[in-house]
Amino acid sequence: MRLAVIISSKMGLPLLQDLMAQNAVAGVAMPRADRPESEELAAQVQDLGLPVRWLQRAGLGEALAEWVADLAPTAVLVLMFPWRIPAAVLGLPPEGFLNMHFAALPGYRGPEPLFWQIRNGEAAGAVTVHRMEPDFDTGPVLLAMPVPIGPRDTYGLHYSQLALAAIGVGRQLVAALRSEGPPLAAVKQLPTRARYWPRPSLADVCVRWEESALDLDRLVRAVNPWNRGALALLRGQPLRLLSVTPLAGPAPGPPGTVLLASATDGLIVACGAGEALRLDAVALDEGYFTGGQLATLGLQAGEILAALPIAQPAGAFS
Repeated sequence: MRLAVIISSKMGLPLLQDLMAQNAVAGVAMPRADRPESEELAAQVQDLGLPVRWLQRAGLGEALAEWVADLAPTAVLVLMFPWRIPAAVLGLPPEGFLNMHFAALPGYRGPEPLFWQIRNGEAAGAVTVHRMEPDFDTGPVLLAMPVPIGPRDTYGLHYSQLALAAIGVGRQLVAALRSEGPPLAAVKQLPTRARYWPRPSLADVCVRWEESALDLDRLVRAVNPWNRGALALLRGQPLRLLSVTPLAGPAPGPPGTVLLASATDGLIVACGAGEALRLDAVALDEGYFTGGQLATLGLQAGEILAALPIAQPAGAFS
């Protein structure tokens, strides 16, 4: 039993290394992308002694059919892939194409579920393996492992935890396909519980000071580090919130008002629900600063931190 692996994110690299150690990899393919991250990942894969088969969107079905015919794998394991795989090739391997989705299904379908799970305050994410169908993130679930999201976990921390959890899920998958462990389940995804979450837009990563302190904290953690913080305005210039601490009310003042600016006590800003938010770390074009450092640079109580003039998200956040 060997797997052909399609990989397009370094999140799948620890799992790929473990599959190699189990002699479970028949070959590796990657989507062709003109990005430094893609070339870096390809170099890391090649360092494992695996040549990379490059895939392009044009002619994808024919290329995949040829690749599968050459390798004759038991299944193709997909570790994040940006394009729809043609239906005609999904049934070519005996066990089909298996997608490892780094979120709970069916509630968190979509290309960037990590952001939304933290943004929505979920207590756990998941590593989920499902048999692929023509639509994105559909098909019966074969394996699922919950991965807790701690109250201070950022996107980056949860990302790393998912990458490590995938190793255990991968070992279960290999054992099942080798008939050395429990057989794979095939749990149908319930359409009534399914939701597709889009890739976050600019509006989704902007601070709306009318939200509660807890909601704003979730937003900041959900964009750290991939967006370099949640976006607001300071004196008309972009301000990125990197780390914040929710504070209980009452906090007198309109949302966005600087309530306290002190070199020793930091920077506290009013937000919705009569609450406040301490800005622990922020980024400006000039660099990274603590709230206390902003105060020493001249930010004063009574100033207003504005929101970017961006249309509100299209109902994705609830």
